[in-house]
Amino acid sequence: MKIKNPILTGFNPDPCICKANDTYYIATSTFEYFPGINIYESKDLANWNLITCPLNNVELLDMNGNSPSSGVWAPDLTFVDDTFYIVYSNMKHVNGGPFKDSQNFIIKSKSIYGNWSKPIYFNSTGFDASLFHDDDGKSYFINMEWNYTKGGSKPAFTGILLQEIDRETFKKLSPAKKIFLGSDYGFVEGPHIYKKGQYYYLFCAEGGTSYRHAEVVARSKNIWGPYEIHPNTHIIKTTSGAALQKTGHASIVDGGENGWFLAHLCGRPNHLGKCNLGRETALQNIIWDNDWPYLSDYSMICKEYYELKHEVKLKEVNKLIKYDFNSLSFKLDFKTLRKPMDSYQKIVDNKLMMVGLESLLSWHNQNIILRRQSAKNCAFGFKMNFNPQSFQELAGLTYRYQEGYFYALYSTLDYEDHVRTLRLMKMNAFKTDYFAELRVQIGEEVFLKCEIDDTYVQFYYSNDGITYKSFGEKMDNSFLSDEDVPGAFTGAHLGMFVCDLANHQNVASFSDVWYQIFK
Repeated sequence: MKIKNPILTGFNPDPCICKANDTYYIATSTFEYFPGINIYESKDLANWNLITCPLNNVELLDMNGNSPSSGVWAPDLTFVDDTFYIVYSNMKHVNGGPFKDSQNFIIKSKSIYGNWSKPIYFNSTGFDASLFHDDDGKSYFINMEWNYTKGGSKPAFTGILLQEIDRETFKKLSPAKKIFLGSDYGFVEGPHIYKKGQYYYLFCAEGGTSYRHAEVVARSKNIWGPYEIHPNTHIIKTTSGAALQKTGHASIVDGGENGWFLAHLCGRPNHLGKCNLGRETALQNIIWDNDWPYLSDYSMICKEYYELKHEVKLKEVNKLIKYDFNSLSFKLDFKTLRKPMDSYQKIVDNKLMMVGLESLLSWHNQNIILRRQSAKNCAFGFKMNFNPQSFQELAGLTYRYQEGYFYALYSTLDYEDHVRTLRLMKMNAFKTDYFAELRVQIGEEVFLKCEIDDTYVQFYYSNDGITYKSFGEKMDNSFLSDEDVPGAFTGAHLGMFVCDLANHQNVASFSDVWYQIFK
């Protein structure tokens, strides 16, 4: 039976796959979005459901003031002795200068749903950290080494570090040793160690996370090395013309009778070569030959399908999601930026009440709630009730990549004559590329939506939620992509926001929120 890739669509990068008893799990990065880490579950390797986001309080994840595309990088999920372990990085600073300011933490829980232990800080020598649990009871901490003296270029990725730790206390039991320098391809990161038969296998991402991305494999009979590199160097490698691009950052799992699988990130560019959906997660069948892993056809080209030996009933994709604010789907699909907003958001009569805070450029206190764009052709909308008293109060719909790269369709008050107006702003590289004001008869209640057609977006408004009028022209959305935002990793998002730049007190309410996939 063939299953179509990607399995986790829209902003689901850096997959770490593991098996616990009869269940498979995949953890993916969430960067500056809160709560941190998406964990998906599957019983059959075909149907995947988002079930929990474990970093759900400030004690576990404090990202206030983190730069865009920082936060949670490459979480590692493992299971041993009936216990789940998570290693995660909280990157504080990403772009600008040679420093990363990574913080690596470890938590554990008997249940995938928690309660998770208090985070133990481990080190800051590099990011993409992981754990390996050997069959002799020993555990090891692995991370790439970041060398800021190399200026952030290819040589700054100076190898993979390994050290033994205590599985219970996380105490360091040995000094860190550099076990692998990577191949000549460079940018070695994302390490995972596995043991199969007589060998330890080291999987690492290389080439950077864009169109040179790849996954190198090395093996050794001693966990401390030396490691020999795969005959092909890479098990997967981004290939021009393939449907799945940016292929790399992988992990593996034994699928029992279905064989072994490799989970990896990928991107699906549009005809302009832009990935608005960010980096997604796909699965590949792998085989073992002469104690080396290969894709099932011995190529390095990732496929749009993977195969299971038996037929599995696939769940139907919900192409129109109407959100109930008290539902689990809303709580899992929508995220805030950098910190929980419980004190600024509350649900009353199934309406989301949001207090206006800082602007859409703030790294600290935006009141904004967002869901990832998961399809190239989709729509998003809601009903909003908002009564602005000043031009400094605004609320509405945003289609964004990160601060400085967004559209915002919002209600506010005109500065001159205090008439309620709708405005549409396009900000590209922190410059206002487009700004339109529409003086229309709208009350406090207004319906807003946008429709995305691959590389274009059209915004609409309505007074009754039935008859919509377009606002502005059909506009380009290609700048809301990994390719157009420098040093960015997250993909485009859709959501609601409220700003009160004067007093941080005016409230907007949102209801009838929906998201639709067209094809």
